[in-house]
Amino acid sequence: MARILALTSRLPWPPSEGHQLRSWHLLKAMAGRHQVTLLSFRRDDDGRADDPDFRSTLHDVHVFPIPGEQSRVAMASALVRGLSGRHPFIACKYSSRPLRDALRRLALQADLVHFDMLPLFAHVDCIPAGVPVVLNAHNVEHRLLAKRAEVEPRRLARRYLAGQVDKLRRFERWACQRADAVLACSEDDAVQLRDLAPRTPVSVVPNGVDLEANRPAGTPPGAPSRMVFVGQMGWFPNRDGVAWFMRDVLPRIVAQRSDAEFVVVGRSEGLDVPAGLERHVRLAGFVPDLRPVVHDAAVYVVPLRAGSGTRLKVLEAMALGKPIVTTSIGSEGIRLDDGISARYADQPQAFADAVVSLMEQPALASQLGVEARRQAERHYGWEAIGRHLLARYDELLPGAA
Repeated sequence: MARILALTSRLPWPPSEGHQLRSWHLLKAMAGRHQVTLLSFRRDDDGRADDPDFRSTLHDVHVFPIPGEQSRVAMASALVRGLSGRHPFIACKYSSRPLRDALRRLALQADLVHFDMLPLFAHVDCIPAGVPVVLNAHNVEHRLLAKRAEVEPRRLARRYLAGQVDKLRRFERWACQRADAVLACSEDDAVQLRDLAPRTPVSVVPNGVDLEANRPAGTPPGAPSRMVFVGQMGWFPNRDGVAWFMRDVLPRIVAQRSDAEFVVVGRSEGLDVPAGLERHVRLAGFVPDLRPVVHDAAVYVVPLRAGSGTRLKVLEAMALGKPIVTTSIGSEGIRLDDGISARYADQPQAFADAVVSLMEQPALASQLGVEARRQAERHYGWEAIGRHLLARYDELLPGAA
């Protein structure tokens, strides 16, 4: 049994959002064979670190506040250092002396250190020489930031973000080169990360889904004209994609199906429903169990125009056996085939037509959902993914198996 020290940028409990789901299931896989100590930042809206189900999985847990969420002065300082300092803003945001002190102390006893998310790699100088370090890359972050800067409507924010892209790319290259191994969510991401650091081993450890907890309903959807999207609006690709869908796609659907309804599940602060569409949109907010809401909908939509990695909520929709209409980016890196296990569309009219066709052809919609579930079973069960992760770590931990 090896001693693994893991760092996360937010508490991965309860694992309700995409970032948390990947973080938690990889930690759980590690803890099944090794002794895992977690150092985690905690957002104001995260769960409790003393939950017995959470604590019983891990050897020890140390939690730290995110400085920028506790003080406007700290956030302003991170913004300034992101401009003038060596590291980009997203790394400066997680600057914490208490975390660094704990990391230095605990790393002396660690056999491997697992950095979950790129910004935390700014603390790698706390790790003694000879201790392997692994970067779990949820996204190709500079690519995601470049797209966000492109579409940011606020002029000053757009200038700041655009000015961060090159700095973030350099930081991401340095981190990948410094790491002993990098974990990518998809082969698309792996190709780009290998370009940044050709000498660093980059392995694809995909996102997954709990196949037992997420099963098809076995009955037709309760609302044959309803579409559903799952994702919180605090993540830029979700907000941008849903805004695009409501502005450019939904009116085309309503023109063909006057009873159409679009349900957004997840925190929706900052999302404005276009005038005239209010009766066709329901902002459900946080839902403790999203499965009944998804089961009731006729079509699961993924209208994302930015992002990298793989969307865990898409994998959940696949496991639930839902017919999916997605953009190319929305399901990038996921094994879905157009016309067989999903429908793909990148233009507003094509997206609207695909949705309406599935509403009007329930047998076709059902067949897409059946095949999506089969793909989830073949490729995305967390248990198989956990075994793949442990095999990669065994290469860095001689004798760990």
